[in-house]
Amino acid sequence: MWRIFLILLVPEASFSRPRCGGTYTTARGIIQTPGFPNKFTVPIHCEWIIEAQHVSNRSSIIVYLTQLFVFEGLTFKEYQIYDKSYQLNGREIHAVTENNISRVSYLQTYQDYLVITLKLDAIESTHLRVLDHLLDVYGFNITYEISSSAPRTDRCTMFLCGYTGSCYDHYTRFSCECFPGYSGRWCSEGEKSLCAAHGSPACKNGATCT
Repeated sequence: MWRIFLILLVPEASFSRPRCGGTYTTARGIIQTPGFPNKFTVPIHCEWIIEAQHVSNRSSIIVYLTQLFVFEGLTFKEYQIYDKSYQLNGREIHAVTENNISRVSYLQTYQDYLVITLKLDAIESTHLRVLDHLLDVYGFNITYEISSSAPRTDRCTMFLCGYTGSCYDHYTRFSCECFPGYSGRWCSEGEKSLCAAHGSPACKNGATCT
């Protein structure tokens, strides 16, 4: 009796793998570390290129740092022209550090290219854990838009959400979506918040807790 065995050869590219870098030409989108919010393999060197020249009615590229947990190794550079063989008028407009991560909520360039680079040898500077495991995340999840409009003023960050809620860009609005036990615009209220102070007011003499 003859037995026939079939061997199915599947191209390597057909397997789903976390994306590390890429070129973005649409008017808006999401850029995130591989497998966000999970841990990724290091060393890592990713390059995301936002290209504005194919978008009509454009004036600038705006990146909103909505969910950012990287304290080093993340840079943003603008270029007039950018490809692998030739770059023109490159300038670094921001490098994330532990000192500025809570102060910068967005970046803007009027050049046609913005290159976001993540280069790390260790994972320690990309991880944030918050009390009660409300957050246990690595890397970043940020949004961008290519637009003639000014940066939106209702933007949020994880810092503004108190790390007790996640900042989301719904493209028409931003919001802090609070974890259980927290509420309010910036997730600073609720039964688990510092303002509750275990059932008694945290602020005295008529002050307001925010």
